[in-house]
Amino acid sequence: MKPPRIALDRFPDVVIHAGESAVKRHSQYAAGKAGDIDAARDLVSVFVNGTCIGRLSELLGGRLVELVPVHALESEGVNEIPAALGSELSRRLGLPVNQSVLQANSVGHTGASGFARLAHQAQFVGQISPGACYLLVDDFVGQGGTLANLIGFISSQGGQVLGATVLTGKP
Repeated sequence: MKPPRIALDRFPDVVIHAGESAVKRHSQYAAGKAGDIDAARDLVSVFVNGTCIGRLSELLGGRLVELVPVHALESEGVNEIPAALGSELSRRLGLPVNQSVLQANSVGHTGASGFARLAHQAQFVGQISPGACYLLVDDFVGQGGTLANLIGFISSQGGQVLGATVLTGKP
């Protein structure tokens, strides 16, 4: 089943907190990616920065927004980095976290080629409130496929995605 997608020219801004090599070399990265929530919290605490929090605050413009962390099953376990980043952003921005949206399939995108990412796309399930605004939260953005599919899912349910933020990625 092909997931819903939005037009490329409607893809929202993505705020990237830190450089890819620094995040991936950090001693807690692999453990957080493999399901250790404490390691993920430690990693996030090092790389979330005030400049990006300010950019997110401007992007959201004072609107009531729900944070939607990507809950994804990786080959090593459930990636806890998006949940830890969502929790930290909730604390700093005073926004609720939507815990109901989940990735419904395992796609194995970590280290995958562009073709593999297109062939095995993320699909999502969960509760979206029509008319509500959302900010997506993930650990990494490469080609933007996972975020595009999550935006498509939320939009197809009547929600509005204002932007996304990731701990690291490719600018």
